[in-house]
Amino acid sequence: MQYITRYQKDNDGTYSVVATGVELEQSHIDLLENGYPLKAEVEVPDNKKLSIEQRKKIFAMCRDIELHWGEPVESTRKLLQTELEIMKGYEEISLRDCSMKVARELIELIIAFMFHHQIPMSVETSKLLSEDKALLYWATINRNCVICRKPHADLAHYEAVGRGMNRNKMNHYDKHVLALCREHHNEQHAIGVKSFDDKYHLHDSWIKVDERLNKMLKGEKKE
Repeated sequence: MQYITRYQKDNDGTYSVVATGVELEQSHIDLLENGYPLKAEVEVPDNKKLSIEQRKKIFAMCRDIELHWGEPVESTRKLLQTELEIMKGYEEISLRDCSMKVARELIELIIAFMFHHQIPMSVETSKLLSEDKALLYWATINRNCVICRKPHADLAHYEAVGRGMNRNKMNHYDKHVLALCREHHNEQHAIGVKSFDDKYHLHDSWIKVDERLNKMLKGEKKE
Protein backbone atom coordinates (compact mmCIF):
# COMPACT_ATOMS: atom_id res chain seq x y z
CA MET A 1 0.00 0.00 0.00
CA GLN A 2 1.29 3.43 -0.94
CA TYR A 3 0.81 6.42 1.36
CA ILE A 4 1.17 10.17 0.95
CA THR A 5 2.91 11.45 4.08
CA ARG A 6 3.63 15.10 3.30
CA TYR A 7 2.32 17.73 0.90
CA GLN A 8 2.94 21.27 -0.26
CA LYS A 9 0.53 23.37 -2.30
CA ASP A 10 1.98 24.74 -5.55
CA ASN A 11 1.14 28.01 -7.28
CA ASP A 12 -1.02 26.28 -9.91
CA GLY A 13 -3.34 24.80 -7.28
CA THR A 14 -1.87 21.27 -7.42
CA TYR A 15 0.26 19.66 -4.72
CA SER A 16 3.79 18.33 -4.46
CA VAL A 17 3.74 15.24 -2.23
CA VAL A 18 6.05 12.74 -0.55
CA ALA A 19 4.89 9.16 -1.12
CA THR A 20 5.99 5.94 0.60
CA GLY A 21 5.58 2.31 -0.43
CA VAL A 22 6.19 3.01 -4.14
CA GLU A 23 7.93 0.24 -6.11
CA LEU A 24 10.71 1.41 -8.48
CA GLU A 25 12.82 -0.47 -10.99
CA GLN A 26 16.56 0.17 -11.33
CA SER A 27 15.95 2.11 -14.55
CA HIS A 28 13.68 4.47 -12.63
CA ILE A 29 16.30 4.97 -9.93
CA ASP A 30 18.96 5.68 -12.56
CA LEU A 31 16.81 8.41 -14.08
CA LEU A 32 16.13 10.02 -10.71
CA GLU A 33 19.79 9.94 -9.71
CA ASN A 34 20.67 11.70 -12.96
CA GLY A 35 18.18 14.48 -12.29
CA TYR A 36 15.36 13.32 -14.56
CA PRO A 37 11.78 13.39 -13.24
CA LEU A 38 9.60 10.29 -13.55
CA LYS A 39 6.11 10.43 -14.96
CA ALA A 40 3.65 8.92 -12.50
CA GLU A 41 -0.09 8.52 -12.14
CA VAL A 42 -1.32 9.10 -8.61
CA GLU A 43 -4.90 8.18 -7.71
CA VAL A 44 -6.10 8.98 -4.21
CA PRO A 45 -9.07 6.83 -3.09
CA ASP A 46 -12.32 8.73 -2.65
CA ASN A 47 -13.38 8.15 0.97
CA LYS A 48 -16.63 10.11 0.62
CA LYS A 49 -19.79 8.06 0.24
CA LEU A 50 -22.31 8.89 -2.45
CA SER A 51 -24.69 11.71 -1.62
CA ILE A 52 -28.48 11.68 -1.38
CA GLU A 53 -28.49 14.01 -4.39
CA GLN A 54 -26.53 11.47 -6.46
CA ARG A 55 -28.95 8.67 -5.52
CA LYS A 56 -31.86 10.87 -6.58
CA LYS A 57 -30.26 11.52 -9.98
CA ILE A 58 -29.56 7.83 -10.63
CA PHE A 59 -33.08 6.66 -9.76
CA ALA A 60 -34.74 9.58 -11.57
CA MET A 61 -32.95 8.70 -14.82
CA CYS A 62 -33.73 4.99 -14.43
CA ARG A 63 -37.41 5.91 -13.98
CA ASP A 64 -37.29 7.91 -17.21
CA ILE A 65 -35.81 4.87 -18.99
CA GLU A 66 -38.62 2.71 -17.57
CA LEU A 67 -41.26 5.17 -18.82
CA HIS A 68 -39.75 5.15 -22.31
CA TRP A 69 -38.77 1.50 -22.71
CA GLY A 70 -40.81 -0.30 -20.06
CA GLU A 71 -37.67 -1.77 -18.49
CA PRO A 72 -38.09 -1.84 -14.66
CA VAL A 73 -35.97 0.63 -12.68
CA GLU A 74 -34.08 -2.04 -10.73
CA SER A 75 -33.07 -4.12 -13.74
CA THR A 76 -31.99 -0.98 -15.64
CA ARG A 77 -29.92 0.23 -12.71
CA LYS A 78 -28.25 -3.15 -12.19
CA LEU A 79 -27.52 -3.49 -15.91
CA LEU A 80 -25.80 -0.10 -16.04
CA GLN A 81 -23.94 -0.72 -12.79
CA THR A 82 -22.64 -4.00 -14.24
CA GLU A 83 -21.52 -2.17 -17.39
CA LEU A 84 -19.58 0.33 -15.27
CA GLU A 85 -18.01 -2.52 -13.26
CA ILE A 86 -16.79 -4.12 -16.50
CA MET A 87 -15.56 -0.82 -17.97
CA LYS A 88 -13.61 0.19 -14.86
CA GLY A 89 -12.73 -3.20 -13.39
CA TYR A 90 -14.68 -2.47 -10.20
CA GLU A 91 -15.97 -4.92 -7.63
CA GLU A 92 -19.76 -5.14 -7.37
CA ILE A 93 -21.18 -1.63 -6.97
CA SER A 94 -23.72 -0.96 -4.23
CA LEU A 95 -25.65 2.30 -3.98
CA ARG A 96 -25.66 1.86 -0.22
CA ASP A 97 -21.99 2.58 0.25
CA CYS A 98 -20.16 3.28 -3.03
CA SER A 99 -17.94 6.36 -3.27
CA MET A 100 -18.99 9.71 -4.69
CA LYS A 101 -16.53 9.11 -7.54
CA VAL A 102 -18.17 5.83 -8.57
CA ALA A 103 -21.63 7.38 -8.26
CA ARG A 104 -20.52 10.29 -10.44
CA GLU A 105 -19.20 7.86 -13.08
CA LEU A 106 -22.49 5.95 -13.00
CA ILE A 107 -24.45 9.18 -13.47
CA GLU A 108 -22.27 10.10 -16.46
CA LEU A 109 -22.76 6.63 -17.96
CA ILE A 110 -26.56 6.80 -17.61
CA ILE A 111 -26.65 10.29 -19.14
CA ALA A 112 -24.58 9.08 -22.12
CA PHE A 113 -26.85 6.01 -22.44
CA MET A 114 -29.99 8.16 -22.50
CA PHE A 115 -28.65 10.54 -25.13
CA HIS A 116 -27.33 7.67 -27.27
CA HIS A 117 -30.75 6.01 -27.30
CA GLN A 118 -32.67 9.32 -27.52
CA ILE A 119 -34.55 8.65 -24.27
CA PRO A 120 -36.35 11.82 -23.13
CA MET A 121 -35.77 13.21 -19.65
CA SER A 122 -38.66 14.36 -17.53
CA VAL A 123 -38.77 17.98 -16.39
CA GLU A 124 -38.02 16.86 -12.82
CA THR A 125 -34.93 14.89 -13.91
CA SER A 126 -33.68 17.77 -16.05
CA LYS A 127 -33.96 20.09 -13.05
CA LEU A 128 -31.99 17.65 -10.88
CA LEU A 129 -29.23 17.52 -13.51
CA SER A 130 -29.39 21.15 -14.65
CA GLU A 131 -25.87 21.99 -13.45
CA ASP A 132 -24.30 18.61 -14.16
CA LYS A 133 -21.37 18.93 -16.59
CA ALA A 134 -21.98 15.45 -18.01
CA LEU A 135 -25.52 16.42 -19.02
CA LEU A 136 -24.27 19.63 -20.64
CA TYR A 137 -21.53 17.71 -22.48
CA TRP A 138 -23.80 15.03 -23.92
CA ALA A 139 -26.50 17.56 -24.79
CA THR A 140 -23.83 19.48 -26.72
CA ILE A 141 -22.42 16.37 -28.41
CA ASN A 142 -25.93 15.40 -29.52
CA ARG A 143 -26.81 19.01 -30.39
CA ASN A 144 -29.76 19.33 -28.04
CA CYS A 145 -30.14 22.89 -26.74
CA VAL A 146 -28.91 22.93 -23.13
CA ILE A 147 -31.70 25.35 -22.20
CA CYS A 148 -34.84 24.09 -23.98
CA ARG A 149 -33.62 20.65 -25.28
CA LYS A 150 -34.62 21.38 -28.89
CA PRO A 151 -32.74 19.11 -31.34
CA HIS A 152 -30.43 20.19 -34.20
CA ALA A 153 -28.97 23.01 -32.10
CA ASP A 154 -26.02 25.21 -33.04
CA LEU A 155 -22.62 24.82 -31.39
CA ALA A 156 -22.31 28.24 -29.79
CA HIS A 157 -18.87 29.60 -28.85
CA TYR A 158 -18.18 31.35 -25.57
CA GLU A 159 -15.09 33.08 -26.98
CA ALA A 160 -15.38 35.02 -30.22
CA VAL A 161 -13.92 33.12 -33.17
CA GLY A 162 -13.04 36.23 -35.13
CA ARG A 163 -14.31 37.57 -38.41
CA GLY A 164 -12.84 36.11 -41.56
CA MET A 165 -11.72 32.90 -39.82
CA ASN A 166 -12.52 29.64 -41.62
CA ARG A 167 -14.04 27.49 -38.88
CA ASN A 168 -13.64 24.33 -40.95
CA LYS A 169 -9.86 24.77 -41.10
CA MET A 170 -9.01 26.12 -37.65
CA ASN A 171 -8.65 24.10 -34.45
CA HIS A 172 -11.02 25.03 -31.64
CA TYR A 173 -9.21 23.40 -28.69
CA ASP A 174 -8.77 26.69 -26.81
CA LYS A 175 -12.50 27.45 -27.08
CA HIS A 176 -15.57 26.63 -24.97
CA VAL A 177 -18.95 25.75 -26.46
CA LEU A 178 -22.52 24.75 -25.66
CA ALA A 179 -25.39 23.53 -27.82
CA LEU A 180 -27.95 26.32 -28.23
CA CYS A 181 -31.02 26.31 -30.46
CA ARG A 182 -31.14 29.12 -33.00
CA GLU A 183 -33.43 31.21 -30.78
CA HIS A 184 -31.15 31.00 -27.74
CA HIS A 185 -28.01 31.36 -29.87
CA ASN A 186 -29.37 34.60 -31.33
CA GLU A 187 -30.24 35.77 -27.82
CA GLN A 188 -26.68 35.04 -26.67
CA HIS A 189 -25.33 37.32 -29.40
CA ALA A 190 -27.98 39.98 -28.79
CA ILE A 191 -27.47 40.44 -25.04
CA GLY A 192 -23.84 39.32 -24.75
CA VAL A 193 -22.40 36.16 -23.26
CA LYS A 194 -22.07 37.49 -19.68
CA SER A 195 -25.69 38.64 -19.51
CA PHE A 196 -26.73 35.35 -21.14
CA ASP A 197 -24.84 33.39 -18.46
CA ASP A 198 -26.50 35.46 -15.73
CA LYS A 199 -29.98 34.87 -17.13
CA TYR A 200 -29.64 31.09 -17.57
CA HIS A 201 -27.18 30.36 -14.73
CA LEU A 202 -24.48 29.08 -17.07
CA HIS A 203 -21.42 30.37 -15.23
CA ASP A 204 -18.58 27.79 -15.43
CA SER A 205 -20.89 25.57 -17.51
CA TRP A 206 -19.33 25.99 -20.96
CA ILE A 207 -17.64 22.85 -22.27
CA LYS A 208 -13.96 22.96 -23.22
CA VAL A 209 -13.55 21.67 -26.75
CA ASP A 210 -12.12 18.14 -26.93
CA GLU A 211 -11.19 16.11 -30.02
CA ARG A 212 -14.76 15.00 -30.63
CA LEU A 213 -16.17 18.53 -30.44
CA ASN A 214 -13.30 19.91 -32.50
CA LYS A 215 -14.21 17.53 -35.35
CA MET A 216 -17.84 18.58 -35.13
CA LEU A 217 -16.92 22.27 -35.20
CA LYS A 218 -14.77 21.66 -38.28
CA GLY A 219 -17.72 20.05 -40.03
CA GLU A 220 -16.39 16.50 -39.87
CA LYS A 221 -18.81 13.62 -39.51
CA LYS A 222 -19.76 12.80 -35.92
CA GLU A 223 -18.66 9.37 -34.75
